[in-house]
Amino acid sequence: MSDIKSGVQPLADSESKALDEQAPWVMADPVENDEARSNPLGLIFLAGLFAWLWFGAGPRYFLVVVGLVVMIFLHELGHFMTARWTGMKASQFFLFMGPRLWSFKRGETEYGIRLLPIGAFVRILGMHNLDPVAPEDEHRAYRNKSYAARMFVITAGSMMHFIQAIVLFIVVSSVIGPNDPNKWTIDVISQVNDGSPPGSQSPAILADLQPGDDIVAIDGFDVTNWGEAVEYIASRPGDEVALTFERAGETFERSTVLTEIERRGEQVGFLGVAPSFERTRLSPVEGVKNFGSTLWEATKSIPRFVSPSTLGQLASLMVADGPVDVEAEAERPVSLVGATRIAGDPDFDITVPIGLLGVFNVFIGVLNLMPLLPLDGGHAAVATYEAVRSRKGRRYHVDIAKLLPITYAVVLLLGFIMVSTVYLDIVRPIG
Repeated sequence: MSDIKSGVQPLADSESKALDEQAPWVMADPVENDEARSNPLGLIFLAGLFAWLWFGAGPRYFLVVVGLVVMIFLHELGHFMTARWTGMKASQFFLFMGPRLWSFKRGETEYGIRLLPIGAFVRILGMHNLDPVAPEDEHRAYRNKSYAARMFVITAGSMMHFIQAIVLFIVVSSVIGPNDPNKWTIDVISQVNDGSPPGSQSPAILADLQPGDDIVAIDGFDVTNWGEAVEYIASRPGDEVALTFERAGETFERSTVLTEIERRGEQVGFLGVAPSFERTRLSPVEGVKNFGSTLWEATKSIPRFVSPSTLGQLASLMVADGPVDVEAEAERPVSLVGATRIAGDPDFDITVPIGLLGVFNVFIGVLNLMPLLPLDGGHAAVATYEAVRSRKGRRYHVDIAKLLPITYAVVLLLGFIMVSTVYLDIVRPIG
């Protein structure tokens, strides 16, 4: 088993297959026997999972999940391609984790798919001193390459996230175009009043509003901006308001009483209309600017994301029985499950899931650069420290064994955040 983990010697097909049956997620050296690398039942399960996403959850959820899979794949592709370019040996490139479902060998690399859709990995030989390498491969080990080469490879994953985010933000700003809040008309009229008495008509119906109408003023105040209209309506629960709207070039005035409803713990006014916006395509520069501002916000949020207060908040929410602080819950981190639920909501504009994928790429890219093992930033920090300690051509290598306690602590910390946010996004979804 030690040879399998270290990559010192490749095993015979029969030995490797036997070890895979005992511990199928071990990153064993690639073998020639492709038939031993196929698990039809597992492939059927995985295909069924994605089919359920399409037919059960809906095409939008399916596309969001596929976007996340592509995000993970491109992260590992960044590591793989830069490792190849710098002469390192990458013996495996797998999508997903867990037991091997299917794989094939091309050259020195085994490519394949595993069962659990929770990540991916590229195995680069000789990442540290606990990863012995066969003598003939020493010159191709990660640890023996130049500092520049190691930094290029280890940061490539985050760079791929940032490239994806820039592309996604440009798609939102310049290809699709964001909704212009100043160019909107009524798209949907709510037939039912959300307040009391149950079943009564909405204020919009009572005011004779129709799809296509353009509300220009409420109580004489200009509300051509949708955000201003929502804010004004919300601030008048139970009040009678005078609506000025345009229809087919004519101007009309109607009065109606806004319903009082509860939203996020407070009483707000309800009219019962939903907008249809015109899109305004912007310069690609705006997409790059959005990336920059998101990168800055993500960088500032990381310390709070892993802070004791956030951990305590997540723990208290997990054990809470009954109502909790609405603002505290709204500010908690969300998992990929929660983000997928939000992005897949058909009521949201198509730019919402695309933009959220961009935000997630930025956040994960920044998180991955934290100087803590086993994150990529931890390997970058080790490489930097080794470069500083090396003298007169003599390479200094960090003893990774001494850093294992910190590594285990980071894994437990991130594991707790992942498990708690997924749990809360299932039992206490935000919104």
